[in-house]
Amino acid sequence: MKLPETWVQARLCDVLIRIETKIDPQTSGSANHFYVGLEHIESHTGRLLRDIQDFTESSDILSIKAAFQKGDILYGKLRPNLNKVHVAEQDGICSTDIWALRTSDQLLVEFALRYLRSPAIYVHAAQLAAGANLPRLSADAFDRLSIPLPTLPEQQRIVEVFRQAEAFGENRNTTEDTLQELTCEYYNTLFGDVVRNEKAWTIRKIGQVSEVVRGSSPRPQGDPRFFGGLIPRLMVSDLTRDGLWVNAITDSLTEEGAKSSRLMSAQSVVIAVSGVPGLTAILNHDACIHDGFVGLRDLRNDLLPEFVAYTLNLLRARIDQQAVGAVFRNLTTDQVKVISIPVPPLDFQQQFCDFLLQVRAVQQYIAKSRRLLSELFNSLTVEAFSGELTASWRERHQDELIAAATARDTLLRERGAKIINASAKAVATVTAQTDATVCPARHWLLGELSEFQRQVLVAFSLYCEQTGHPLLAEDPDVFAGFCDDEQVAERLQAFGPALNNRIRRTLGQLAALGLIAKVTLPKQNLETGEREYLKAFRPLRTEESTRLADVENLRKALGEQEGSA
Repeated sequence: MKLPETWVQARLCDVLIRIETKIDPQTSGSANHFYVGLEHIESHTGRLLRDIQDFTESSDILSIKAAFQKGDILYGKLRPNLNKVHVAEQDGICSTDIWALRTSDQLLVEFALRYLRSPAIYVHAAQLAAGANLPRLSADAFDRLSIPLPTLPEQQRIVEVFRQAEAFGENRNTTEDTLQELTCEYYNTLFGDVVRNEKAWTIRKIGQVSEVVRGSSPRPQGDPRFFGGLIPRLMVSDLTRDGLWVNAITDSLTEEGAKSSRLMSAQSVVIAVSGVPGLTAILNHDACIHDGFVGLRDLRNDLLPEFVAYTLNLLRARIDQQAVGAVFRNLTTDQVKVISIPVPPLDFQQQFCDFLLQVRAVQQYIAKSRRLLSELFNSLTVEAFSGELTASWRERHQDELIAAATARDTLLRERGAKIINASAKAVATVTAQTDATVCPARHWLLGELSEFQRQVLVAFSLYCEQTGHPLLAEDPDVFAGFCDDEQVAERLQAFGPALNNRIRRTLGQLAALGLIAKVTLPKQNLETGEREYLKAFRPLRTEESTRLADVENLRKALGEQEGSA
C-alpha cells in the first residue's frame, strides 16, 4: 500500500502503550470496582453493554484484574473477541483477556480506535492469534503490527469525517427506535396492556387457536444429499436479522432433505424455541423449519398472523422466563401450546395490521439506506487509512502537514521507534538500502512493487549483506532459516503466518524483474556423496548494474552501422 509522503508506517508498540498494572480486588482496600469483561463489550461497535454506574463488589471478583483509566482503549485479545474495542469512560478494572492501551502524544485515541476496529488490523491479528482451544494474540505479535500514521492534524480531519458518517447511522437508529415506540403505543391504545388484559378480551391458548407443530431436521447434518438445495431452511439468525417478517436465506435443503424436515407455508407464524426462545416472526415465503422452531398451522380465522406474532413478541419476556435448559434455554412444544393471547375484534386487528404495514415500508427504506451506509463506511475505512480520503484536504494544508510530519518523525525516532516512510519516501528508502545491488535503470520498478515485494527485497538484501553469501532457496534448512531470521520476520509479520511459499514465489518474481539474480550453486549430498545443483538468489553485482546501459549502447552502435552500410 502506497501512503502519502507526510505519513509513516509505525509499529503499534511505538504509539500504543500497554498498561500492565494489576489489581487484586480482594486486597485492594476498595469496597467495589467498575469491572468490564469481554461479555460487556459489543462486537464491532464497541458499545458498553452495562451501565457505567453499575459497580461490582470486590468480594464478588475472585481473581486479579488489569487496571485502566478513563480514555484508555480496551482491546479483546482472544481471536473471537478481536473486534471488541472500547474507549473507557471512567477508571476501572477489566478481564486479563482484555488489554488496556494508552495512546502516545502522536496518536489520537479516536483514530487508534477506528484503526483497531478496521478489517486492516482485524484480519492480521486473527491470523497471528495462536493456541489450540482458545487462540489469543500474543503481546509481541500485537506490538509488531503496523499502523499507517498521518500527522495529528490529518488524524483529526479523518476522525471528523468518521463522526459525520456515524451520525447518519445514529439518526437511522433513532428513527427506528421511535417507530418501535410508536407501534407499541398504538398497540396499547387499541388492545391495552397485553399482560394484564386491561380491556378484558377473550383469552385463548395457542394450542386452541392453531395446530402447533415442531420442526425437524435431516441427519446427518451437512450431508449433501439433504443440504444445499433450493428449498429455504429457516435459521434463528434469519429472525434476529429481519424482525417481524422473515426471509429464510441462511440455509437450504434439497427435496430429499425437505422430506425429513417441516415445511411451513408463506404467512405462517413461526416461534423460536431455542437460542432466542419466544422470538416470533411471519414467513415471507414457504420454508422448512428445524427442531429449534415451532410453527402455527391452521390459525383460526378470527386471528391475523401479524397480530399474533406481534403479541407473542410482547409476551416474550414472560415466555423467556419459562424457558428451561442449561446452555441454551429451550421451550417445549407443550409450553408453547399453553401460552395465552387475547382475541380482540377482527377489525381492531386489521387496523393494527395496516399500521404495521406502514411501519414496515419505512423500516424497509431505513434498512436499504443502512446497507448503503454500511457500504459507504467500508469504503470510507479503506480510503481513510490509505490517505485517499483526505487527499484534497492535504493539498490545501501542505505546509502545515510537512512541519507536523517533521516534528512527529523527530519524536518517534528519539524514542527509538522504527518507522517507514510511505509512497515516494518508501521507494527512496528501499532504493537506498538496495542501491549497490539494483541497477539504477530499474529503480522505477521499486515504485511498482507491492508492499510485500518491497519488504522481501529489503529483507533479502540485508540478509545477504550480513551472511556474505547467496540464499540457497532449494535447500529446505537454509531457506527456513532465512524465513525465520529476526529481521525478515519483523518486516513480514504483518502479512500473516506461513509465508514461506509466498516468499519463495516473490524472490522468483524479483529475479524475473532483474532486481536480484537467480543462479545455480553446487551442494554435496551427504547421503549419496553426489554433487547436486540447487537454485539460489543473490543481489546484483556492480558490473551487472551497467548491463542495460551496455545493451542500449550496443543497439545504438548497431543502428549506426546499419545506417552507414
